[in-house]
Amino acid sequence: MSGIKEFTYQPLTDGMLFGEAPRYHNGLLYVSDMLGCTIYTIDPKSGEKNVLRKVEQQPNGMFFHPDGSLIYSSMFDAKLYRLKDGESTLYSDLSGIMTGYCGDMFIDQKGRVYLDDTGARVLHGETPSPGRLIMVDTDRTAKIVAEDLVFPNALLISKDGKSLFVAETFGAGLSRFDIGPKGELSKRRVFWSPTSLPDFAEKDAAGLMVKIDGGCLDDEGNIWLSMLGYEQFIRLDTDGNINARIKVKGHPTACYLGGDDGKTLFMVINQVPEGENIFAAMMAKKTTSGISTARVDIGTPKI
Repeated sequence: MSGIKEFTYQPLTDGMLFGEAPRYHNGLLYVSDMLGCTIYTIDPKSGEKNVLRKVEQQPNGMFFHPDGSLIYSSMFDAKLYRLKDGESTLYSDLSGIMTGYCGDMFIDQKGRVYLDDTGARVLHGETPSPGRLIMVDTDRTAKIVAEDLVFPNALLISKDGKSLFVAETFGAGLSRFDIGPKGELSKRRVFWSPTSLPDFAEKDAAGLMVKIDGGCLDDEGNIWLSMLGYEQFIRLDTDGNINARIKVKGHPTACYLGGDDGKTLFMVINQVPEGENIFAAMMAKKTTSGISTARVDIGTPKI
């Protein structure tokens, strides 16, 4: 991996069970503590955490709507809620079409919500199986827009609104779709696979198979990915080549750009007891989680 930029990181805060879905908005970082059933706001300078919302059925993916409200998921009962002006209201009940859990989320500039359906309730002992992508349109009607995704994760939309990227944590890697005028998805193709890493085979043979979890885009179309089993956040250019990385200790789970100039990468790093399976540790609530930051050279997308 010669010629790849290396960035360093530092801890910001800890004290969570399993962090997910970091989002930066109006000077604050928002993060889901999935196992802790809490959405926090975090001061990006001091690391001070404050409880924003308790979510009994576990929060996961969330994203800010163009109107400024926060749309967040409730995993186990497959519902989306809107938080605005301190009031939380039901946004969409997906329990009739959801086969697994609410996963990562992205909302486009028109207000269409794209959401991962993980396809299996792995925290309830189910074996990973193909999931789908759900789109909740601006009128709040929901439909399936992609199928046969093996544990979809890391949902991203390019700043021109023409491409959607989704990772398959237990599948092919990072796939790319074209987005049509009504939000429909087409022309699915694999954009990048962890198998292209020079040491992927070594990791796999050691029982530490590398998987993609979360991710985010920057202003030049690069994609930051959180690599489970690899202890790195890596950045791909628009051709799928690695051009930067951050080596960490623990399980890279999710990341998001923000800060005053947009060039702070907020990274969720989860810790699992040595030798334990990550899902088993999650079910037993043995995991611990923290947020770290890295200063990078390209900031958040300017739209």
